This record gives sequence, structure tokens and C-alpha cells, in this order.
Amino acid sequence: MMCVSGSENVDKLAKAALNRTSTSGKLICYSDLKPEINTYIKSVWQRDWDAEGANKLHEVLPNLGEDLRRRGEGAGRKRETAMCRLRVSHTWLTQSYLLKNEEQPFCYACDSLYTVRHILIECLDFQDTRRKYFSVIDLYRLFREINPSRIVGYLKNLGVYGNI
Repeated sequence: MMCVSGSENVDKLAKAALNRTSTSGKLICYSDLKPEINTYIKSVWQRDWDAEGANKLHEVLPNLGEDLRRRGEGAGRKRETAMCRLRVSHTWLTQSYLLKNEEQPFCYACDSLYTVRHILIECLDFQDTRRKYFSVIDLYRLFREINPSRIVGYLKNLGVYGNI
């Protein structure tokens, strides 16, 4: 729906521009308008993204267009894949129940659902192990401030890295 109203606004502005008489007499190349159009489109996307209520991905990526990958570390494909899966909270460990038609995994020690956020930030059973590798209170800081090798080391120590 936003695209339709946005398109209607663009159409109205374009028609109004056609009806205006130019005072400067200078022509504008269409490519000069591309940055303005891109900025407008990104602002619409960001507004729609911010309007999403309880979106688990919003905590990890509040600003669209931000690149969370760390380049140049020679991480290898397996680690990059694992980090991507963790960022979007879709891992075999936490989501395989959907494919198996089972109940969602549950952390009995904490009395809560077994999610990526729970494993990386909240679980009381993993608290001592987690402190050896990092100490952050949310996923936003985790994926920006903590070296991916520390996150992977933590998951390997727990014995769950192979199921990411």
C-alpha cells in the first residue's frame, strides 16, 4: 500500500513539474535526480521498517542498508554462513522444529523458548561460559562490538556450533 501512495505522490509531483514554466532555462539530466530518488526510497523503506512492531530482526538491524559483515578476517565460508544465520535468527538449532513438525524447543532451566537471542544473550545456564567470550546485553551490540571469532568460540564451547 505504501508503494501505491508513494507512486501517486511521485506521479503528482511529476505532473506538477511538467506544468511549471522553467525560470532558469537550464535542463536537468535524469541522472542528477537519481541520488534524490534513492534517498526518498530508502527513507520510505526505513519508515516502513521502523513501523514493524515486534520484529526480531529490527534489534539486529535497526538501520536498513547497514552492513554487519566484517570483511578481511579470512573467516571462511562456514563461519560467514553461521554468522549470517545467527544475525537473522534462523539456525538449525532453533528452527528445525518447523521442518520436523515438532514443538518449538524450550530451555527448561530458564523456562523460556530456545531462540538465538536466548542462547547468545539471555540463558542463565550459559552465563558463565558467555562471560569468558563476551559481555553484552543485546544483539545489536553483540554483532557490532564482538569479534565473530569470539561468538563462534562461545558456540563451540557450548557444543552447538555444528547445529547453527
